[in-house]
Amino acid sequence: MFVVQSNAYPMIVEIPESTERCLRLNIPEDDDAHLAFVALPSSTHDEEDGNLPKWILNYKDLEAHFFNQMLEMSKSRKKAALPQRFPQDPPEDVKASIESFIQYFEGETKSGCQVMLSNPESSTTRSIDAFWFTPLVVNHVRKATRAHENTREASPLEGFSACITNTNEDYPVHIIMDSVLTSEEFGVGDDVLSEDESFQGSHLTPLAEQLADSMAAAKSIIKEMNYMERRESRMRLTADSINARVRYFSYISVGVLLLVTYVQVTYLKRYFKKKKLL
Repeated sequence: MFVVQSNAYPMIVEIPESTERCLRLNIPEDDDAHLAFVALPSSTHDEEDGNLPKWILNYKDLEAHFFNQMLEMSKSRKKAALPQRFPQDPPEDVKASIESFIQYFEGETKSGCQVMLSNPESSTTRSIDAFWFTPLVVNHVRKATRAHENTREASPLEGFSACITNTNEDYPVHIIMDSVLTSEEFGVGDDVLSEDESFQGSHLTPLAEQLADSMAAAKSIIKEMNYMERRESRMRLTADSINARVRYFSYISVGVLLLVTYVQVTYLKRYFKKKKLL
């Protein structure tokens, strides 16, 4: 599993045929994030062919164009959300490569890749199909993976996960992925630091604001301690299981050693008796 660093450059992940790759996105408690994906064909499965199609010959320009478009998408946010389309149309050579690919794959626009977003704390998942050369944008990941729209769910310490499954059996797929954190002011329907309405609004005194911050910090510490306790419990169970296996292996080793010793002694006795040495 890869760990995605928000506000970094887009990353390219190769998804082999009939394979699933999962990425983890850590979102701060008082923040949200946007995710963007675009599916590109991989040229590795046709590198050994003699007569290469045009889209493979121009693959570097094709990949560079969409990589740059992902960068431009993160810069052209409107109202703290990513646009659903690329800012610029592809140049003529890239457009010709796209048409060559669509023709090569008999007009199929569905990439065969599916992106599944999940929140491990609420066991909520959301699956979306990815299409060739088309941006797949998920704004406000925390809201998109909530169990109920009007409920407040804290960010899990394990992080949100995005699993990309390639159902194609013949060729791998390249996925360009980008993530952007939001740092906008909280409004109606957004997550807040405190669930108590007495600590919300523009009329808060500095003392109330400090108290709200202290409560949020205390909740975060308690949540982290609970997570560490659960992880320690899992590690203890794993250690107990390993110790039990080592103990059973020791018993078996002693048993085999005693059996081999008995067989050797019995064989030597019979051998000496046969030779009339005993």
